[in-house]
Amino acid sequence: MATVSWADDYELQATVQTPDIQFESDTDIGLWARFHFAIHTADFENTRAFYRRLGFTQGISGFPVTNTHSMARALGMFDVCQYELEKGEVLLFPGADNTTGIDLLQWRNPFNPEPPYGKPNHLGMAYATLMTANVTSDYALLKNQGVQFLSEPYGAPGNRFVFMRDPDGIFLKLEESAIPSLKPNNGQTQIMGMPYIGINVSDLQASVAFYRRFGYEHVRWINEQTLSAEESAAWGFDQPVTYRGADIAITRGDHHRIRLLQWITPFDPEPAYPPPINHKGINRLALTVPDVERAARILQEQGVPFLSEIAPCCSGTDTDTGGIVHAIDPDGVFLELVGDLEPRPVPPQPEHCPPLEIRYPD
Repeated sequence: MATVSWADDYELQATVQTPDIQFESDTDIGLWARFHFAIHTADFENTRAFYRRLGFTQGISGFPVTNTHSMARALGMFDVCQYELEKGEVLLFPGADNTTGIDLLQWRNPFNPEPPYGKPNHLGMAYATLMTANVTSDYALLKNQGVQFLSEPYGAPGNRFVFMRDPDGIFLKLEESAIPSLKPNNGQTQIMGMPYIGINVSDLQASVAFYRRFGYEHVRWINEQTLSAEESAAWGFDQPVTYRGADIAITRGDHHRIRLLQWITPFDPEPAYPPPINHKGINRLALTVPDVERAARILQEQGVPFLSEIAPCCSGTDTDTGGIVHAIDPDGVFLELVGDLEPRPVPPQPEHCPPLEIRYPD
């Protein structure tokens, strides 16, 4: 299993993934790609081993386990002088069809260990979808390894899916490609990419309008539908499921998409994870833009709320040439903008805080 150690120019890896972009308008933020989504785990080693079995066999590690007060504020930890991680790694899927990065973190302080969403209809970022060439083969392989599934695979060849849980209880949807493979698995899954992240919303029209501001201009509407008892069971429900939705995608860069679903029945009005961004589960979606200050300014002028101000990221020096900031969607989902940042004076530590101590993993 390959792990790439700390790179001195990590902030460039995190931000300079966009070519010179011709902005299409004064309100175009230049969204280029899905950088990763974050999973917060209670057991880093066990969870990393699980995702390696799925195909995430490479990673970038060596990030500081403590960081600046600015970085703590960026995550909504306003009363924390500096946070502390147990371990962290950006998991990578070599040879995947699209962007598949997972920012796997185990928090030490502060950490919210409450369980992740109990059903895939909870408002917020509810699940990630993994595309496989053979759902039934992967189901049999993973079930034999003790992975928990909500049901057996549902659907016809080329249109089958099944939900499973990772070691922390996070939902993952295995979805079969349109042309399934008949090859034996040879002890490995046939997963090949991550087509979309599933986000549940309370008002579909409002959410589509919100995400258009970020650059999700391609919209494919999913008409309201009531699922059969068998398909509803595949979602984990013993009652008929009704929802409507939309697949939204950016029209440049990696062309990644998000699936928005508005659940009619059963509807769970409980809000998405509140700040700070340290709850066990899927917590944030990171998106690359060429200039994080420009992007944040454009979105703020359109009324998009943000959790905090921009923070230099991620060396622990506050001198990085890249930065992050978290926008908040109408249902509380954290959208992390990652982009280039003009150098700025290093802010002093708050008076009540001890001297800054940046530590790296052993």
